[in-house]
Amino acid sequence: MLEGSRRSPANRTMGPSSVARLILLSALVLGPSALAQPKPLAVPVAKPSKPVKTSKPGTETKKTTKKTTKKKPRTTTVVLYQLNTRDTFTLRQRDMQGRPPKGCQKRFDRFLRCHYTNQQHAMNPRLLRLLYQTGRHWPGQRLEVVSGYRSPTVAKNPRSPHMKGLACDFRVAGVKNTELRDYLRRNMQKVGVGYYPNSSFVHLDVRKDRSAFWIDYSGPGERALYSQAPADDLKSGRAEAYHPTKISDDWVNDAPPDKSVPADDESEAKGAVRAASPPTAGANAPLAGQPAAPAQSATP
Repeated sequence: MLEGSRRSPANRTMGPSSVARLILLSALVLGPSALAQPKPLAVPVAKPSKPVKTSKPGTETKKTTKKTTKKKPRTTTVVLYQLNTRDTFTLRQRDMQGRPPKGCQKRFDRFLRCHYTNQQHAMNPRLLRLLYQTGRHWPGQRLEVVSGYRSPTVAKNPRSPHMKGLACDFRVAGVKNTELRDYLRRNMQKVGVGYYPNSSFVHLDVRKDRSAFWIDYSGPGERALYSQAPADDLKSGRAEAYHPTKISDDWVNDAPPDKSVPADDESEAKGAVRAASPPTAGANAPLAGQPAAPAQSATP
């Protein structure tokens, strides 16, 4: 009986009282921390990323277009019209690629050729720039040219700036000549400005020294009648009120009193845009007509 009831150590199991005694013993040896429940391992939590801004539909396409598409350079065109030859010249400072247009000077020389002989001459590049500046001041209004270059065969005065490619007689469509006159005088340096209150254009020429201004009261086909004090005539209003009726054939005044103003033959251009009519005998210059008929300028 004793041998049968004995159990081997491998088959022995711990009862509840043995487990309790073991736990109590562990608590006495290791302390209270042995009875505490183990803490769960800390799992690193990823921080939330910042929200990505989403663009509205079509926005990304617009931004890409702005970066890839080159802006076209702004270019302002000025249109010039020759009343005698009926030619049109479109003047640009630069082309659509932002470069100076090729052949502009040659076309300008051709445009301002002598309308009497069809002969052309190299025009001063600064004159081209001043005309462009004037056209930009009145956008959309064309510059109507009466006269540019004058051939020596038709120019009566050898000192005329027209004969050297330095001058142009013109007006601006829809603009009073008084406004054009004042603009040229205020905004341009080293130029000659001639005002003809009894005609239909303003004279402009380029110079190397100082500017000059004169008033010529003569009408179409008449000899020059220069004002003795042009600045005073502007202030007093005489420039617009004085209209000479007739000048005798023996009256001669081919040069302005101011020596700084070159003796010019602008008196022949005063009838440049007058109604077309055949020149009369004894007239010192042919009369010019409206654009409907070839007009003849009067500043040889």
